[in-house]
Amino acid sequence: MDMTIADLKRFNEFLDSTLDPRDLDEAFITSRQVELEDISKNSDGKYLPLIALSYAKLLELTVLLAGRCSDNGQLVDFGDLVVNPRHMDVCILNTGLIKEDFGITDNIPLWFKRQVRERAGDQYSEDLGRMVVDPVLLSHFVENGLLLRTVKKDRHRRLSDQFRYCISDEPRFAFSTYGERVTPVVHDAVKVLGCGCGRAECPDVASWLADSTVLNIVKGALKTDLMDVLRELLSTDYLKSIDKKFEKACNSLHYVSMGRKNYSNFPYGEVNISEWDEINSTLCYFNLDGYGVIQSELDESLSNPCYRSPFLDISLYNASMPQDAIQTRMARNFM
Repeated sequence: MDMTIADLKRFNEFLDSTLDPRDLDEAFITSRQVELEDISKNSDGKYLPLIALSYAKLLELTVLLAGRCSDNGQLVDFGDLVVNPRHMDVCILNTGLIKEDFGITDNIPLWFKRQVRERAGDQYSEDLGRMVVDPVLLSHFVENGLLLRTVKKDRHRRLSDQFRYCISDEPRFAFSTYGERVTPVVHDAVKVLGCGCGRAECPDVASWLADSTVLNIVKGALKTDLMDVLRELLSTDYLKSIDKKFEKACNSLHYVSMGRKNYSNFPYGEVNISEWDEINSTLCYFNLDGYGVIQSELDESLSNPCYRSPFLDISLYNASMPQDAIQTRMARNFM
């Protein structure tokens, strides 16, 4: 049996056997995503449909979990799944060197991002003003002293809280809460700058962050990552159905957050019959049906090499697509 086929079968069998809808969480889906990424990177292009369907199963689980979080009013968990990056670095710039050697005094973070964009080329992108670039590509700027270091952002803490205490790479006066000037403290910023490591409080953390740092998304939200992988691989109709489910989950979360009915106070006590239609039509009540449908498509694809799943983009089955084009698509989506 082909190694990739065997790996995919083992992956899906393990996924099915360890899946417990009652204990489903982001960590479980993320772990399976990492395993599937490892298989994908070493796969031949002809297995792209099977890999795409395997990823679609993880997407269905993400939809299921998002619906459950929204129905239960779990705002933080929902945000982590759909919006909040799983790993974001704060890149601390050597503003002193940049000013002295390059004469840049205005909007240093924007200047730095332009340098990264020029060096990274098509591997550079931005999300709401934040860089999305492989951290390895930043090593050049560390070696040249433009970038002092990167600090992983605590996912659930505000930046101003995490960097409340910081030390500049240049001598500067620190100010207390009341604004009195105190003796300046000078340290090696590369060693001490970061969460809780400083000896003096910055006078304005927000301003320091805006003037001296750049945010880089290393790992996006689970939903964003999976959709980025599958955007060009799934059929238009299936993508629309997934988008509608996430939209319903957002609507459900809004409904629950407004103080309406949710699972946590079920059976809701005294509820008028007229309210049940609104409750049942607004909450998600998602289940594993979508997951089961994709598994059926995967089973059919494994047993019948000629089968073409309607859930996948037809171009994946284009016999005239050159092998190098398939490999390029796989590299773009899975690496």
